[in-house]
Amino acid sequence: MMLLALGHHAAGLLSRYRITVTWSEMLKSYRYQINARLHIPYGRSWHVLRNPSHGEIEFCNFWPEGSFSIEPGVGKRYQACYVLGSESVRRIPHHHLETDDKHNIPLGRKDRLMWLLEEVNPVFELRSPAPVLAGLCAYMWDAHFGYRATQPGQAEHPVHGPADYLANFSLYALPRSAAAAAVRQAIELPADALKEHPIYLPGVNTFSQSILDYPEQPTSLWPWSHEGVEGASCFFRDRTIGFDDTYSLCIENSRAVDSRWLATTLGPAFGEPPFPDQARYRLSGYLKTEAVEQGAGLAIRLHRLGHGDLFEPQNYELFASTTMAFGTAEWRCLQVETPCISPPPDRLHLLLNLRGRGKCWFDNIRLEIIC
Repeated sequence: MMLLALGHHAAGLLSRYRITVTWSEMLKSYRYQINARLHIPYGRSWHVLRNPSHGEIEFCNFWPEGSFSIEPGVGKRYQACYVLGSESVRRIPHHHLETDDKHNIPLGRKDRLMWLLEEVNPVFELRSPAPVLAGLCAYMWDAHFGYRATQPGQAEHPVHGPADYLANFSLYALPRSAAAAAVRQAIELPADALKEHPIYLPGVNTFSQSILDYPEQPTSLWPWSHEGVEGASCFFRDRTIGFDDTYSLCIENSRAVDSRWLATTLGPAFGEPPFPDQARYRLSGYLKTEAVEQGAGLAIRLHRLGHGDLFEPQNYELFASTTMAFGTAEWRCLQVETPCISPPPDRLHLLLNLRGRGKCWFDNIRLEIIC
């Protein structure tokens, strides 16, 4: 059976996917052979924005059903992705940390990316010769496949027509017996690389633990992330300074920029129970500062259904601590508390902020829900 899908873009770009479906008796699986073409006509152009994780000209986003669920208690299929190249097999464990092995995965002709290991295991196989850079999403472990158009340091790149991009790939499944060899041969990122990624935990966050302390639940833990300005903001988990131990999160700004640590993975979209209606939210923690010019503090950012765009967190409702930490000072406790929130939020973010030049440590961060 063959399917043909055609599409067009307001800028005049044309896309075509030809999908041929066959049955493989050897694999006991349907095989989807896909030929994709993107055409940019003469006189047209496409401004491609740089993607730091995978090729910008994306021809496939593949998410195996069951690899992730937001329903509490629902099991997640597949423990890792495996990259089968001509000379090696690499294992990329399924966890929610943004580790280097998930970004810019090089693929050549006949290389495969597989989700393992269950009775039936999905496979992406590249058939076209042009090199591809893939990226694995740390949220639900779907993979993005694309061609790189921009150069290092280039924010965007204009692609002028006439131009054509072609991709040829297959999707199929392998039985456990055929896929098990890849599991035995695979190498992976050293475990020590996971230690520097702070994880968010219910209760008081002391930052003394990493995902390696929870070997039975790597797919249930979520990281603290950060936002800042490249070249001016430095983020790290300090293992020498803490409020009541030797661990904390640190930000150092070398010039007057805004930077923050964030916990953005709370609530029902991340496998937790829904937030209660008419609740107040209190965020507290200890801050230590060194030469902070504009101030450091805590904030809660939240989104409610019908209150603005879910995908514009900069426009969420913001509740910031009225007291800030300045200059050079030892540990002090700050907190912020919201009024009663109704309807309840569907997203809630915790922000550890540093404004302007200086250095700040954050420790014993705690969110309380007061009903």
